[in-house]
Amino acid sequence: MAISSDSHAEKTNVNKPLRIWVYKAFSEILFIFLSKIVGYRKDVILQNFRNSFPEIPKSKEAGLVNSYYRHLSDLLVELFLLNNLKTKEISHFVRYENIQLLTRLYRSGKDILLLASHYGNWEYLLTLPLVTDYEVIAVYSPISNAAIDQCMLRLRSRFGVRLVKKSDWYRTVLKENYGKPRIYVMIADQRPVPPYKNPVHFLGKTTFVQAGCERIGQKLNCAIVYTDVEKMARHRYKFKFKLMRDSGTEIRSGEILEAYYRELEKTILRNPSCWLWSHNRWKNHEAT
Repeated sequence: MAISSDSHAEKTNVNKPLRIWVYKAFSEILFIFLSKIVGYRKDVILQNFRNSFPEIPKSKEAGLVNSYYRHLSDLLVELFLLNNLKTKEISHFVRYENIQLLTRLYRSGKDILLLASHYGNWEYLLTLPLVTDYEVIAVYSPISNAAIDQCMLRLRSRFGVRLVKKSDWYRTVLKENYGKPRIYVMIADQRPVPPYKNPVHFLGKTTFVQAGCERIGQKLNCAIVYTDVEKMARHRYKFKFKLMRDSGTEIRSGEILEAYYRELEKTILRNPSCWLWSHNRWKNHEAT
């Protein structure tokens, strides 16, 4: 397999090309622009931090916000960084732990619903076909500009992920004939559309969530796997898979949503700066 998932992969000696340092320089420039010049969505970021961590003193708020801007700056350059790496260089930036879980489920012929989030860099999961025999399918939202949309599709499908438009997602997942086992990748912490329902307790407040991932898990009887992410260093991430349920058919309503948001809370609390705080997750519904 092209990417090492071994625990020693991080120690691999990689001669990073000059372009890696160029990306880091762009990230620094973006950090200065976002944080010092325009204060990108600073009010939203501050309000989200204050609502989620009311115990944090105001003297530490600036440090939290700056940490987020630094991560966001990294995030904005990483899709292009990833897609300009040679395959042999990828293992220095993307590390998978316990890939054996996916291998075991594949050998049993089990489809997987892989629940990811807006934490770390979810785009790095585009490399998943390099470490598994599964067909990997992910949902995406088209960009209004057709030329940019096609460019992003080419970048994101480079490693073999099949991308399906959000508008076609449920029809594709639920009605297609299956060949070999599949991994369905869903970013599950999306803000729902009205009418708001499916509440969970998340980061200290009632949060309304989308329930589509739970319905898919139930209908397809998938194994349901949570994706834990850790930012190891600049532009470097570790993904660890945790089996939430072997089967989706016996799930009671709301069970997977609750379990997913408990796991996501743990991930966020470990390093809050790596979640997408500039996204107004609680817009238009009361946070209690």
